[in-house]
Amino acid sequence: MQAVVSVSGAPVTPEPAASNGFKIERNYFTLDGKPVDIAKARQNDRFAVVLKITEAKPEYGHIMVSDYLPAGLEIDNPHLVSSGDTGTLDWIEDGEEPENTEFRDDRFTAAIDRAADAKAVFTVAYVVRAVSPGKYVLPQAHVEDMYNPSRYGRSGTGSVEVLAAK
Repeated sequence: MQAVVSVSGAPVTPEPAASNGFKIERNYFTLDGKPVDIAKARQNDRFAVVLKITEAKPEYGHIMVSDYLPAGLEIDNPHLVSSGDTGTLDWIEDGEEPENTEFRDDRFTAAIDRAADAKAVFTVAYVVRAVSPGKYVLPQAHVEDMYNPSRYGRSGTGSVEVLAAK
């Protein structure tokens, strides 16, 4: 007799930030480039989310960047509304043009092709809006080499409070 046991669930405590070939940092800014603390956002505020990735030793690879959103924020999709266009964020340094981007309800993803002679630091960005008042968990951002899973990085977790509009 053979038996198969399957278990699924969520960890009680989130995994800590990790860096194994990549380091990923997530920062929030006003749309004109001033740093902002996302922990106390106001409803209808808009922010630029900048994901800065540092590759310890640049290698050829297909890189996937995923940033999951807290429940109180929504992406301003540039394909649907002009307010989500990141072309106005010309203050961003080391910007990388992804091969593909997806603006989903729960996450932002970007696929990037990297070369061995590429710069070690690159960034991707998108625009979010605070929509629902409440306290939320800020999930981790992830970066990984799609065909070499031993190369990855993840940010830490945090919290966000969206305050009602005045």
